[in-house]
Amino acid sequence: MKFYQEITLIDQAEISPYFIWTKLYTQLHIALAELKDANNKVNIGVAFPQYIFEEKVGNQKANINLGKKLRLFASSESDLKKLDIRKWLERLEDYVHITSSIREVPKEIKGYAIYKRKQVKTNAQRLARHRVKRGDIGFDEALARYSNVVTTTALPYIELKSLSNSTAEDEKRFKLFIEKQSATKSESQVFSTYGLSLTSSVPEF
Repeated sequence: MKFYQEITLIDQAEISPYFIWTKLYTQLHIALAELKDANNKVNIGVAFPQYIFEEKVGNQKANINLGKKLRLFASSESDLKKLDIRKWLERLEDYVHITSSIREVPKEIKGYAIYKRKQVKTNAQRLARHRVKRGDIGFDEALARYSNVVTTTALPYIELKSLSNSTAEDEKRFKLFIEKQSATKSESQVFSTYGLSLTSSVPEF
């Protein structure tokens, strides 16, 4: 990844960074979806330079935070120009600052990282209702089955609205949990429409 653009959340007296992340990431997801290929993949990845995930140890308080910066990476400047993130975040100009130019990744970097989505099964009742729709078992039996598979995570997340499953009356929301792991430079640069990947890394600096 040779080029990047940086977005910084602007501190607001009465608005939480979580709220701004939701608005920003919803727009980013829509923008990346416009560029996706037949496999729902894009060649633009994201990084959270201020990402912190330190779980609670003993009496020490957990330190978990996405920070207030987002970097968009691409192999070519034209890919970021095509994305045109400024257009997509136009309504958020009071809440975010976008670097005016697309910049080259510095030659001196700290290393590489993979930012990936962590899928968790957090709601046994929702899973049970989904299973009942098949028509072969009742709700109580389904609930008993799924009570054992519920998993949780303390990873930082962004709360989003499900664009595919929501209606005007019934707005379904979910948590996009984001996991970071150190990595080496990857050959493939393939990301989801959230800018995340299980295998493709982005530079850290």
